[in-house]
Amino acid sequence: MVIYMVQNLAYADVMADKPASRPIAKAIRHPSGKGFAGQFALPGLVPDEVRDRENRVTRFDNERDAEFMALRVMKAVLESRMSDPRKAGGYDRLTGADLAQLLVDADLTPTEFAEIYGVPQARVMGWIDGAQDIPHSAQVLIRLLSIEENYVKARAITDQAQGLRSD
Repeated sequence: MVIYMVQNLAYADVMADKPASRPIAKAIRHPSGKGFAGQFALPGLVPDEVRDRENRVTRFDNERDAEFMALRVMKAVLESRMSDPRKAGGYDRLTGADLAQLLVDADLTPTEFAEIYGVPQARVMGWIDGAQDIPHSAQVLIRLLSIEENYVKARAITDQAQGLRSD
């Protein structure tokens, strides 16, 4: 059985080093020269080959099977939630669970945090659900807001920006 780890998609060692300009799902010669490999990519992503659990390029006996598996992997990539586990700007990324716990610890609701941060509540929920990457600044702001004096100032600034105060 062939399993492809979607998180490797944009960062794997691949034959091509530039992003695809169109969807790709095709059979190519296997690197060993024997059989075929399935190659796939979505626009903007670097093409990669279908790989097994050990991250080896999977070898197929015929072009049809290689292309079919490339199509299946491309479909899985389209249906998956992609996240980048790398460090952003040298910072460890927060997980959705970490963000939720920080909000609880700071006694903030996702709605209240979204309002102060200046983003839609749906974005904060996307961060918690893992559908979107969490910016480092969100962690910084939550930790600052957990200090009462900072929360009071941030709330006043937010209320003023929303026209709720005229201070």
